Amino acid sequence: SIVRTVPFFGTALTPGVTFVKMDCEGAEMDILLSDEASLATSWLDVTHLVFEWSFTKERRVDRFHRALHNLKKAGFDQVVYQGQESWWDTEEHVLWPFHSDLVVFARRSEQTK
Repeated sequence: SIVRTVPFFGTALTPGVTFVKMDCEGAEMDILLSDEASLATSWLDVTHLVFEWSFTKERRVDRFHRALHNLKKAGFDQVVYQGQESWWDTEEHVLWPFHSDLVVFARRSEQTK
């Protein structure tokens, strides 16, 4: 059977959608690291976003920080993570030391859309 794929921004995400639970088997990272992810207009009406960052697939912490930076540029001003305690590192080339992923909850206010 054939599986048709479509771009997240511009096709899959449609006007009127306010809550997104992103579950793309690791493709979340490419989506969130894309240039489109940093633009408020790309997210249309989305105010709430939940996704899992797969550190088991991408252990570089700076890539995770880059994705969060994109979300903040797009207006997601409230971001919290559920996962490994309070360990954190912002230096370049640091690898995630745990064998687990993080669940990320992001919210943006109506004014930032």
